Amino acid sequence: MYWCLMSSLLFGIAGVVVYIFYLRNGQFDDPEDVKYQLFRNDDNDVK
Repeated sequence: MYWCLMSSLLFGIAGVVVYIFYLRNGQFDDPEDVKYQLFRNDDNDVK
């Protein structure tokens, strides 16, 4: 019973740490940006 409680807490803390890591790296800055990426012109396009 003790190992079940500790493993649940460990996984919960690990999830919060991963979330904070990606939050600080700017992963969640602009969630609306993804749907507009199709309409952008890249500088490397051949004309």
